[in-house]
Order: sequence, then C-alpha cells, then structure tokens
Amino acid sequence: MRGFRRQEQLIFQDPYESLNPWLTIHDIIAEPLVVQKIGNSLDQLELVSEFLTQVGLTPTSTFLFRYPHDLSDGQRQRVAIARALIL
Repeated sequence: MRGFRRQEQLIFQDPYESLNPWLTIHDIIAEPLVVQKIGNSLDQLELVSEFLTQVGLTPTSTFLFRYPHDLSDGQRQRVAIARALIL
C-alpha cells in the first residue's frame, strides 16, 4: 500500500476544511514526507520550499511558517496541491 499511496494523492475541493489549522504550511506540506519516511528535516525543508515555488507561493520564506487561516482561498488551494505533488 505504501507504494500506491506515493503515487495517488487526494486534493479536496474545500482547502480550508482539509488543512489542519494547528499546523504551519511547512508542517502540512512536509507531512507526507514524514509519513513515508523520505529525507531528514533539512531535506524536507528544501523540498517544501521547492514545491511552494512550483505552485507560485513566493517568496517561500513568507509562507513556510504561516497558518492556513492567514492565507487566501487560492493560496490554501495551492498548499493542498503542493502537498499532493510533493511525493
């Protein structure tokens, strides 16, 4: 199942409800990497920054440690897309 879960990810239609309000954007996007045991914390930080750039959330330093309620709906949807693509 682990291999299947690396290839298939969900993107929910309502990003506000699908993102944990207690976690930072970095933690939300890095969560699949932690679950799948990919890389160490520095590697994960680099990957999260790279995927934030790919989905258009730049500069990444302003988004990494913000919370979902600090973002617009479009930005939250981009976070959800980055979380799905990171694996």
